[in-house]
Amino acid sequence: MTCLRHPPFLFVLAMLAACAGPGGPGSPAAQVERFEIVSRGPAFDGKVFDDAGPYEKIVAIAHLRIDPRHPANRAIADLDRAPTSGGWVKYETDVILLRPCDAAKASRVLVLDIPNRGGKLALDVVNEGSARDAGNGFLMRRGHTLAWIGWQGNIGLAANGELAGTAFPAARLGDQPITGQSVEEKVFDDIKPTGSIDLAYPAASASQAGALLNVRAHATATPVILPVGAWTYASPTRIEITRPRGFDAGAIYQFQYEARDPVVMGLGMAALRDVTSHLKSGMADGAGQPNPLADIKPDVALALGVSQPGRFLRDLIWQGFNADPRGGKVFDGAMPLIAGSRKSFVNRRFGRPERYSTAHLNHWTYGDQFPFSYAVTTDPVGGATDGIFARCQASDTCPKLMHVDSSLEFWQGRASLVVTDGAGKDIALPAGVRAYLMSSTQHMAADRATVGICKWTNNTAQQGPTVRVLLDHLVAWARSGKEPPASRFPQIGSAMLTTPQRDAVGFPDLGKIGVGYPEGVNELTVVDYASLPPRPAPDKRYQVLVPMADVDGHDIAGIRLPDVEVPLATYAGWNLRRRGFAEDQLCGLNGLSVPFAPVPRAGDPRRALSQRYKSRLEYAKAVAIAARALRDDGLLLDEDVTRFIERAKVEQRVGP
Repeated sequence: MTCLRHPPFLFVLAMLAACAGPGGPGSPAAQVERFEIVSRGPAFDGKVFDDAGPYEKIVAIAHLRIDPRHPANRAIADLDRAPTSGGWVKYETDVILLRPCDAAKASRVLVLDIPNRGGKLALDVVNEGSARDAGNGFLMRRGHTLAWIGWQGNIGLAANGELAGTAFPAARLGDQPITGQSVEEKVFDDIKPTGSIDLAYPAASASQAGALLNVRAHATATPVILPVGAWTYASPTRIEITRPRGFDAGAIYQFQYEARDPVVMGLGMAALRDVTSHLKSGMADGAGQPNPLADIKPDVALALGVSQPGRFLRDLIWQGFNADPRGGKVFDGAMPLIAGSRKSFVNRRFGRPERYSTAHLNHWTYGDQFPFSYAVTTDPVGGATDGIFARCQASDTCPKLMHVDSSLEFWQGRASLVVTDGAGKDIALPAGVRAYLMSSTQHMAADRATVGICKWTNNTAQQGPTVRVLLDHLVAWARSGKEPPASRFPQIGSAMLTTPQRDAVGFPDLGKIGVGYPEGVNELTVVDYASLPPRPAPDKRYQVLVPMADVDGHDIAGIRLPDVEVPLATYAGWNLRRRGFAEDQLCGLNGLSVPFAPVPRAGDPRRALSQRYKSRLEYAKAVAIAARALRDDGLLLDEDVTRFIERAKVEQRVGP
């Protein structure tokens, strides 16, 4: 099946910016000069999605210009130092669209899946498919229009429908390059005697003078400075290292050097703002070409940010970019997903969009600083007053927002600071914000149980069913104001947040079956980012908390899907690095799963499978009860109730 071409329609007048020049408050802030269609054609081999019908895929490049002097753009770091043409800064970004062929069958909901390192995650997380496979087709069956807009300034234009990149200018001082200090960190996680580190920005000089390479066993260990003979420039954007003895595969290498040509990374925020506003408007571009969504003209725009894009989405809202320069709201709804309390390292000189802080690697990287919560509060540690919603509340442009985290974000992303002040007190979320914990899950659910550099197998507990039902609620909330289910996020007042020690959490003692616990690994302090490398202030420490656990080790609070409510294993939002790889440090974005024994075993305090479920039918009944209870609370879709029950009926780990 092929998509019918949309019937001709009258061109809408282009924005006034098409014939206006830059010049501050009275001029247009930005404009899509040309929305260049690279290709368009049937999506997913013409598959028909229920009442929504077949979908069309549109691959485009948005050619944009932006006024660096306009108040709406002054927050963009180094925009005033970017090259201009006629007073405008010009740049480009990839745009990928999936839309119903028949506009009459569209939901008129535009879902921006903010690209993760240029890729698409909504089709994975929500549809449980891939960029080429529609999976369960959820988003398409709803009739939603999906968009991916490039924002990450260190990923180049692709124009291939797979990746969404950008072409952003570098800042300069007249005809001279800008230089400054930049820091790279890398953990090799292999035992090779040599290695290389790619540099995000080219070195200002081939000389080793002023550059510094050090290595340390873990984030808070004392670094050892390596001699200049231990490394060399292989190119302006790569160094080669001879790795010293005495450090294992999990050691952290940090390289500080003089870099040049900082990309104006903050243009990513303007790109999402201006391209989304253009698509919503249905208006022609600056060249008079029709808008590819003019016949749909979405009345609701949602931003979904998974992981890195979730941190970026929080940052975008905090920095005021959900306000269209013409006074409107860009995103009516937003879902930062598995972002924790972090923001992003984007809108700064020598920004690093892909970088994020963890307990082991990049521990002090920018983006992990106050404000953490959506509410406007006073930081009891640093003293400032701010909130993620501070600017949008002032301009009445805040989206309806669902903050959704896995359990891992409490361990690696300090998620407790979304709802606490870091000094032992709860923070009330604004009325337009809900927070949900996907109980006992890792950063993204693993497709299969593997170990890798971790001590134990990773966590396969599902997340997709939770995201699907919440997305439906977010659409209704943003469109009609229909209130979604109340937040399900642990708080101090409900005795569901505590310090990360095992006894305090209530996690079972699994030491006799070889499973340890991450004691004392969760910390955050105020950091001086004016110095490089960033300098923490040990005397200005936030209280970082984690969820309380039940007797099986599962988070008590949150949305407990049947994987957790009717378990076959202990699932946790943390795992530890194994010997030879910085042993006992938190293991990246992996949680763990520790299966229950088939029959009681010595040293295991948890009930065995034989003590829980006498038969597969009994197990399936328990799953059905749990699934239907969630559905009755508005936290599971009927289709996912059916999926859980059908899966339980054939579960081989439960006998007969």
